[in-house]
Amino acid sequence: MVNINNLTDVKTYAEIIAERYAPLSPRHLMPGECQTPLNKKCSLCFAGTLPYEPELRQKAEAVHVFWNALEMPVSADPLISSPAGRSYRIVSKRKAFIVNRRFFFGLIGVDDDSMKNYPMDIDRCAIEPDSHASVYRVIRNALQRKQQSNLVKEFNYVVVKGDDRECIVIFNMNHFSSANRKEVNALSKLITKNVPAVQGIFVFVDEERSEYYLSGTPRKGIRSNPRPLTKIFGREKLFHKIGDLKFLYSPLSFTQTNHTILEHFVGRVQRMLAVTKNDVVADLYCGYGLFSLSLAGAAGNVVAVEMSRSAINDGIDNARRNAVTNTKFVCADITAESLEKILRRSPSKILLDPPRNGTAPGVIECLADKKPQRVVHIFCNTEVIGKELYRWKQSGYRPVAAQPMDMFPGTRDIEFIVALEPIVDSASLR
Repeated sequence: MVNINNLTDVKTYAEIIAERYAPLSPRHLMPGECQTPLNKKCSLCFAGTLPYEPELRQKAEAVHVFWNALEMPVSADPLISSPAGRSYRIVSKRKAFIVNRRFFFGLIGVDDDSMKNYPMDIDRCAIEPDSHASVYRVIRNALQRKQQSNLVKEFNYVVVKGDDRECIVIFNMNHFSSANRKEVNALSKLITKNVPAVQGIFVFVDEERSEYYLSGTPRKGIRSNPRPLTKIFGREKLFHKIGDLKFLYSPLSFTQTNHTILEHFVGRVQRMLAVTKNDVVADLYCGYGLFSLSLAGAAGNVVAVEMSRSAINDGIDNARRNAVTNTKFVCADITAESLEKILRRSPSKILLDPPRNGTAPGVIECLADKKPQRVVHIFCNTEVIGKELYRWKQSGYRPVAAQPMDMFPGTRDIEFIVALEPIVDSASLR
């Protein structure tokens, strides 16, 4: 495995795929697709210029180069493709802008340079479902006709969660009260009239206009989300299935971006973790229980930990819904200190699916001290893989299997599932 001091010399996966990116020919775009009304092309992802199959081939080559550069003791398995290469995103958002006193929705970049070049008023993003585009179109057209409306000035973002079968809409607003409730209700009715897939509409109040467009941690014991989230219309949760398991998740709960690949994703995690009835499993960053409940049937007991109270509430409800009785959900920030208190009984198998920036200091080391037989670590950000796996190595664990998955078609991102086991040869630690 590459030394931590040499990681700066290893190109990131994003850098490798950027170097290898080569559109075969300009893709024919429908009006408004991946471009502004002035025909400015969106460059945030590959979907506007490259069909999925050639994109997948380029990604597979880049994954191979990236993993080999890390000098891991095990080869990565072939990249698993997404069943839907386009129109797959379960979550999308648009930032509200007023330009020359006119209301627009814009896609925004993810780094400082790209954010300066946006918003881009894209009517139809190729990796988002048609229902999302329809929602944004209805809102934009309605608010452009009401330039004097106070509502226009209050919008920060609009977020859509779900697919063409069912979705919810969240208005991220600076202010919501009796002064603009009537206008919000009218806009809500206009959306549901024109977009049948919309099953619920909410307002999320963010007076600070934060770049973090959604957050929320209801207090312990509260079974529904209090303000700043207010339901305007319809259902409070979205539904999906994995095998025989039925899941509902609320607007503020994290959900995987691509539900079309979830069967493969969950199945691969199950095989790599190899849970038996003798195992106590710890599922860290568990969300609403996707992996916890999928593993529970094969396990002795599962402890599921997540800092979002909203997600934990959903996890408890999902366990009841599926008659799962051997899973305990715990709401806590995941730190070395909290894990010492929560995992008093050392788990034999550990699954962790942390956010993009990786685990907090001491978390990997604390988990290794529990001496689990096997760990499965999921990475949604390839830039942290080298550092995190080096920490596992220093703590006595080595990769024994690696599975890349194309969770984010069209983008430079990739998902990696890595299984680790204890190092039996102490010389390998040096």
